[in-house]
Amino acid sequence: MARETVIFEDDFSHDNAGAFPSRWHNAICKNYQAPTQPEWPYCEVLNEGREHSLLIKRTARYIEPNINAKYYLHDSFTVEFEVAFDSSGCAELCVYPNENKDSCVKAILHLLSNGMVRISDFPLNTENRYLGSYPTSFSTKEWHHFALAYKQRAIDVYIDKYRIASLPDCKFSPYALSLGCIAPVRYRHFKITAGKQKNPFAAMLTEKKLVTHAIHFDVNSSAIKPESIDYIVQLAQFLKANPLIKLEIDGHTDSDGDSTANSKLSQARADEVKKKLVAMGINGNNLTTKGFGATRPSQPNTTQAGKANNRRVEFINTANQ
Repeated sequence: MARETVIFEDDFSHDNAGAFPSRWHNAICKNYQAPTQPEWPYCEVLNEGREHSLLIKRTARYIEPNINAKYYLHDSFTVEFEVAFDSSGCAELCVYPNENKDSCVKAILHLLSNGMVRISDFPLNTENRYLGSYPTSFSTKEWHHFALAYKQRAIDVYIDKYRIASLPDCKFSPYALSLGCIAPVRYRHFKITAGKQKNPFAAMLTEKKLVTHAIHFDVNSSAIKPESIDYIVQLAQFLKANPLIKLEIDGHTDSDGDSTANSKLSQARADEVKKKLVAMGINGNNLTTKGFGATRPSQPNTTQAGKANNRRVEFINTANQ
């Protein structure tokens, strides 16, 4: 069975306001360890009603996800989060390259509070390259969805519904990442999704089933996030090249919340994927949808990673069944 895997996710809801985020630690480079008073703590969890977020307050103070494997990024992965600026500043997504495993060497993707995106190339700080910009200025405290999709040295950068930049060869292959800032920045809904299959759709011809976390939805919504459209386009192209496939699209959720609401949400998400495929020229008569809610977990719902992997879409080739 072909699948992508959520390897880390944090919405900070399990941490108390004012606490250091429990699923993160100080960056691996000794030059960026937590300072002493009065700067400590340099980051803290905020409770903003129904949502929690992470505030990083100090420049050049980086934190990393608590992941057991040191080299956890593969040749294909997506990292996404929401970001907001309290004032002028810069969000920093740092990636550590396999080409130089010195823990102080990294490439930094900068998202500025004016919507501009730039990258400090590997090796460290040798060049700042402008990559693109959001079409309008950001408003203070306004949340924006950011996503970086990496595949075999090619990078696509998205903000909300816009593809901001495409790099066919970024010149490095990351093995880990961290978050930082220039001036205070807030983050929430952080997730890393990794996949090793170079042509996952072929599994529908052999194994008859494809499990994916590459299709991302807004929270408690069937709206598909813009960074997922390329994946659906590639799926549509595969289906056009294999017109005998009849596809069942199954939506699944984790166990959080009301079971009836989860069932309706999973059905709506499956229906939305079908709607996108039909709009791309796929015969709707070859597509069916089902929503299973939380009734068919792939992993126990006892951990955040388990819940993240249970929130998925499955494609089943029902031809000749």
